[in-house]
Amino acid sequence: MPRFAALALAILVAACGTSEDPSLGPDAGVDAGTPDAYVDLSGPVFEPNHIVDVSITMAANDWNAMRVETRTIGSVIEGDCLAQPAPSPFMGYSAAITIDGTTFPQVGIHKKGFLGSLDDIKPSLKIKLDEFVPGTEYLGLEKLTLNNSHQDPAYVRQCVSYQLFAAAGIVVPRCNFAHVRVNGTDLGIYVNVETIDHHLTKKRYANGTGNIYEGTLSDLRPGWTGTFDAKGGGDGSDLMPATNVIANSPDATLVADLAPYLDLDRFKTFWAMEVIANHWDGYANDRNNYFIYHDPTTDKLDFIPWGPDGALQKDATFGNLGSTSGPIAVAANGALAHRLFAIPATRQEFLDRQRALLTSAFDETKLLAEITRMENLIAPIVNSVQGMAWHADVTGVRQFVQGRRAKLVAALDAGPTWTDPLSGYPCLAIQAHATGTFSTTWGTIGAANPFTTGTGTFSLTVGTVTTTLTPVGARAGLDPTPAPGTSAQAMVQVFGQRASDGHILVFSMAIPPAIFFARTGTLGFFDSNAAVYDFDPATNTTVYVGFTLGKFTLTQASTTSGATITGSFDANVDQQGTAPP
Repeated sequence: MPRFAALALAILVAACGTSEDPSLGPDAGVDAGTPDAYVDLSGPVFEPNHIVDVSITMAANDWNAMRVETRTIGSVIEGDCLAQPAPSPFMGYSAAITIDGTTFPQVGIHKKGFLGSLDDIKPSLKIKLDEFVPGTEYLGLEKLTLNNSHQDPAYVRQCVSYQLFAAAGIVVPRCNFAHVRVNGTDLGIYVNVETIDHHLTKKRYANGTGNIYEGTLSDLRPGWTGTFDAKGGGDGSDLMPATNVIANSPDATLVADLAPYLDLDRFKTFWAMEVIANHWDGYANDRNNYFIYHDPTTDKLDFIPWGPDGALQKDATFGNLGSTSGPIAVAANGALAHRLFAIPATRQEFLDRQRALLTSAFDETKLLAEITRMENLIAPIVNSVQGMAWHADVTGVRQFVQGRRAKLVAALDAGPTWTDPLSGYPCLAIQAHATGTFSTTWGTIGAANPFTTGTGTFSLTVGTVTTTLTPVGARAGLDPTPAPGTSAQAMVQVFGQRASDGHILVFSMAIPPAIFFARTGTLGFFDSNAAVYDFDPATNTTVYVGFTLGKFTLTQASTTSGATITGSFDANVDQQGTAPP
């Protein structure tokens, strides 16, 4: 896999709030000053010990169509992926919903999620109560956000994480749990998260009418701000003053130059808590899962955390996709965090803030009690729907809480470093589109002439010109030369000759042997991968064309010697982009 794959994977491996228990800290970071006239009626929806009962009825065909909708990796990172927010692939549907006994006969519903939370059995859901009947509300709420907790099998990471941020004085959405049924099918427990919109900001800020931006693979860097998704107004222009300062101000004046646009003290708390909670998929590490609110009272930007379903994992580290190696007490992939950590004074303030928050906000006794409360609250439902195994994941969250202080203090005492530069242009440039079919037998991978060991079809489209290659051959088997330290993959290779120059194009697909059976899969980062090569027989040289994002089908597949291998592929051929197209 090319070197850029690590960057592309890092920006992909892409939510809820606090219980507002006053014993755990301030009320979700309510700003000082007199609140505006907004009256919040929604408290019962997010009461910590209440499980919201949600029953949804919709046309069976609509439900089946909606739940299998998905987002492709290519739609996120191919082309000029920084020009706008990643497009949503999710359609809106009509449904009836009953919330704690109150029925709304026609509301809007759609699937939600980026990549990591997508599920076609238990999809995350967004309910728009006023989609068809303007003015429809439930206790003042127009929307419900129901997260499936796909990336958090313990169910408690999200709400516990928000409690940590709230205890530090950071604005967070409220959350508890919901028991969801669709067309009578029990989908079990969802995390019920307060939607981040002007209802939330009017409750939490003295003036809640400012612009709200969701950051998903977004950063305050020139050329990157187009990816912010404005919620209820805003064109992104108010993000540019801070963006330009971060990009251009020298170290000596950076703090002073940022002061008119950003409350740096609050950001250091937000940043430090991302590290304490090990929210590796948040702003500072992955430039993902956060909101920015432009507060009209202060005229400054404020960061709000989002989507911490991957937080509180005891073996995860920063800068290394949540693996067991890498930095512990620092994350600085976001441009603002990167600049501040590079300056000795602000670096020390950030590290000192972690120590202070470990004393003031990270209370193991209270956190462990909350984990147990949540586990006991939802256990009857989760146990009956999916069994008992999830309790082991809850134990993992407890272990994180119990061990986090010692791990962080040791890392802080050792003097954390961050040596990674800011990443370059993250988008992929499409080189071509490859389609084809193959028929061969297992064990032919070493054949010198693949045109004698299989057949198929192979077409390559560059721009608007499609070239059909002929003849076409194929071979399959275990990779005879796996990289050192890796296991051999199941390989399927398709060869086609281009008449115009005699070159042989090779579509080379690698699939883990454990999942090499008849099925449809994805080509990219998470399932299997493939690349296209251009071989010139006249010079005996091979040129790498690109790696692929797309789909494949194995119609017949087995790793038994001589087994028939048939299938097809349909994928873009990409290379790392260097500038907008």
